[in-house]
Amino acid sequence: MHTANTGPTRTAATRVCVRDLFHGDSARREGYDDCMIADLPHVRRTPIRWAVFALALAVAVVALAPSTARTAPVPKIVSVDIEGNEHVPTATIMSVVEARAGEAFNPRIVQGDLQRINALGFFAALAPPLIRQRPGGLAITYRVVENPVISKIVFGGNAHVPSDTLLALMDTAVGQVFNTNTFRSDVLKINNYYERIGYGGQVPTHVKDINLDPSTGTLTLQIQEGLTVRSVTIGGDPLLPPTLILPTLNVRAGQVYSDDLRDKDVEALKHLYEDKYHLELGNFEGGIDPASIDLTTDTANVKYNIYVMRVAVVQITGNTRTKDEVIRRDLRVVPGMVVNTDAIKADYERLNQTQYFSKVDPDIKPGPDPKKPQDVTLVWHVTEQRTASASVGFGYSGGLTGQGLYATLGLSDNNLHGTGNGVSFQVQAGARTHTEQIQGTIPYLGDTEQSQKYSLTGSLFAIGTTYYYPIYEDTGTATIPSIPSVGGTPVPIPVTLYSSSSASEVSDEYATSVSDSEGFTAQLGRRLSDYSQVLVGGTTEVIRYDTTVPSPYYFESYQPNIFIGPTPSPLSSSLETYNGSFGIAASSIANVNTGLPYRLDLFTLGYRVLTTDDPYNPRRGWNMTFNEQVSAPAIASDFKYTATTLDIARFFPILKSSTIGVHLAGYTSTGVIPPSQLFTFSDQQMRGYNEVFYGTDAVLGQAEWRQPLLASGQFSFAVFVDELDYRIRGAQPLLDPYTDRITGYPGDWTYLGDAGVGLRFDVPQLGLHTVRVDFARGYNGFHTSFGIGQSF
Repeated sequence: MHTANTGPTRTAATRVCVRDLFHGDSARREGYDDCMIADLPHVRRTPIRWAVFALALAVAVVALAPSTARTAPVPKIVSVDIEGNEHVPTATIMSVVEARAGEAFNPRIVQGDLQRINALGFFAALAPPLIRQRPGGLAITYRVVENPVISKIVFGGNAHVPSDTLLALMDTAVGQVFNTNTFRSDVLKINNYYERIGYGGQVPTHVKDINLDPSTGTLTLQIQEGLTVRSVTIGGDPLLPPTLILPTLNVRAGQVYSDDLRDKDVEALKHLYEDKYHLELGNFEGGIDPASIDLTTDTANVKYNIYVMRVAVVQITGNTRTKDEVIRRDLRVVPGMVVNTDAIKADYERLNQTQYFSKVDPDIKPGPDPKKPQDVTLVWHVTEQRTASASVGFGYSGGLTGQGLYATLGLSDNNLHGTGNGVSFQVQAGARTHTEQIQGTIPYLGDTEQSQKYSLTGSLFAIGTTYYYPIYEDTGTATIPSIPSVGGTPVPIPVTLYSSSSASEVSDEYATSVSDSEGFTAQLGRRLSDYSQVLVGGTTEVIRYDTTVPSPYYFESYQPNIFIGPTPSPLSSSLETYNGSFGIAASSIANVNTGLPYRLDLFTLGYRVLTTDDPYNPRRGWNMTFNEQVSAPAIASDFKYTATTLDIARFFPILKSSTIGVHLAGYTSTGVIPPSQLFTFSDQQMRGYNEVFYGTDAVLGQAEWRQPLLASGQFSFAVFVDELDYRIRGAQPLLDPYTDRITGYPGDWTYLGDAGVGLRFDVPQLGLHTVRVDFARGYNGFHTSFGIGQSF
């Protein structure tokens, strides 16, 4: 039964420790060591313990009564009701009351009822129960003081979590009587939520304080999301200094720390290391330093242990032929070094440049010590390709200037026995040509660090060509010397190699021109870096030019490599002694007489820079070469001249897979050059022409756009332009020997250009990379050029 307005009256509010709402020891186990204060209403407040004292006193009175009274039956309970509950239903309270009307009065049951009523959580206080004598027994009235009805819930200190989010977590709601049990559950849910979003482990509870205003019903929760950062320190093995790291972090002094900010810092560090410095973040450990927590100021220090990724082990797999040490000498990333993506890429390109492998794949795997995830294993997966090849061929080229029937045999291996050394042997024999050459290459001399900076290349060669030219007779203008005819000997007939309108070709008779050279060359290289090299070398060879005609014919003067009278010195050339090589008289072309041997000794000095990313189809990088040749009597040569070459190629990646290549080369010379050493340009450079161009000075420019048509890159399309400017220094105008008319000016610069399209494809079955077919138009029409390898 509910009796209104007859219970205890409300007085001034008293501050009560909210920790008591969570039952002492159990509250402390849940992390509620701080006393959260709430202003709760108080009525002539008599705690439960005083109610228990009254019950005990009543029992004592009964015990002191006369024995007759003590032996009287225990009084029965005639009624049980509740007083003071304005909003909490009586039925809710009675559901936990065990004292029942009609049952014998038991003080222990009444004491238990008080505890169970209090455990409902709706009440700020319990007054001592009224136990009154009534006819037939005792009437028990339990008196309660309800918690205020909540009219409003307010949050403070929640800078990162909206109040609506926190309110949605709570079962406590506006219009309800404040219930300590429900609120305790709400605090646990708020704490769990903050832990899930990264604020865990910092404070005992994130509900730092509550205030329930009994006059307004406003419930205020003061939230502490986390500890405020006093300072951030960097430890571990970061490689980068803190001055570079700290500005990139989200966690800073004065901010509230959270795991979410820490995770953002991990991502920021990855970007810093990878994007800006091309390093890898190996391991990260960090957060609040437990020893620095100060709960009086709610502050702490943050320590980040940052570890740059380092190589602990380098493994090589897939090489069954190439020795490990051959591969490792091209690797610069070794154990103990940081994992730098640029350095690994450079190692990848160096392994590709060796041409030992069809595929190279670097991989990062966990290191040997699982306790140090920052120390990793760098694995190089290589797929070897065939490096040894043999070729046999036959051919026929007809006509006076053809090679006739010939056969070729070639053997080569650029990774001999897996050592990285190279050897090649080539023989070509035919009716009009012969070539014998053997070459050896040692890219690294020795096994020490110093000796491996040097390389050595050498070759022996013998090359000979024979050409047949028509001869022309002009009896009306030619001067026939007085040579007596003895015994019917035919009268000598003067002939020339130049045709004219007044000359007639001699049928079935031809001039035979033979050019031979034998010698050897050697070159020593010194690496200045992984991309640059200085080259010093020398060549010694004997060259011979021999042009003859069958009897009874003989040459007049001023024929190619033909002199009338004493043989002039090859160290100089003049109008009086020019030899007419290639049909051109020039002071820059050395005098060489028919049939006589000449010694050609050369000293060479070169410098090369190579940064391209692929030896066959580069997409980026430079390929630059400077070469200087010197020949002089001081080194026992019969010639005195210099030849200088500067060759630069640059490659730019565009779009997704296209490449733009630009090539510029300059050639110049001084002194008097033997004909075989003139700069030569064929359809491998000028792809729109089927002629060979010679010069003492030249400039070659090329540009090419290359677009792969297959994802594998084994078939591609190209568009190109070529430009050649050349001259023969000191050359006289070309004259028709019969008319003396000028037919050309080889001493002036001649400009040639072409443009076209081409196809590139690989033939892996034959070990051929970049077979080139180009279709180009030059000044004289169309021409198709074939080659192995890019034009530049």
